[in-house]
Amino acid sequence: MNPTHQRAKPLPPDDRRRAIVEAVIPLILEKGSTLTSREMAEAAGVAEGTIFSVFPDKAAVILEAVEATMDPTPIRTAIADVSPTAPLEDLLKSVAGILLERSERIGTLVGVLRTIQPTGSEKPANAHRFVMESNAAILATLTDLLDRHRDSLRVEPDRAAVAFMGFVFANAHPLMPADAKPGAAEIVDMLLHGIAAPDRESDT
Repeated sequence: MNPTHQRAKPLPPDDRRRAIVEAVIPLILEKGSTLTSREMAEAAGVAEGTIFSVFPDKAAVILEAVEATMDPTPIRTAIADVSPTAPLEDLLKSVAGILLERSERIGTLVGVLRTIQPTGSEKPANAHRFVMESNAAILATLTDLLDRHRDSLRVEPDRAAVAFMGFVFANAHPLMPADAKPGAAEIVDMLLHGIAAPDRESDT
């Protein structure tokens, strides 16, 4: 038999699950709950039956997509890669953009999941702890980054990091009207300079 025609070695189940999820996330974001299992299989380059050999249903695929998107590792890497020598305002704008994009992706995926899962269905075990640990890891990375700009801060880096993440997460809240959400630059401007106009009398 020609070795070039031998079938590839099957992936272990965990690797197969990860590969499927990574392949379908862009489609879930694009198509939402209308995404079919056939389209998932085509995106992942597998047979449709393979999807359901590692996932019980479509909701399970989307749930794992949410968990993969909430994995703090890629975000921590992206934040750490922001130039530490950049001015504080520019640095925060870059990080705000990273976190806003992540929040938007998570919000979209969670919204899709809610349209598929039955109302009142149980949340995955340890879901709350997973979210808390993910956010804590990102907060720690942001604190380390701000610590390099300690001399430019009025508060301790860990408190500045909490305030910054609070601004970003509030912006991503699903009840916030889409046309009212500030962008990264506006978030950073309000955080650094406040919302009150300068006291002109104190300047005279």
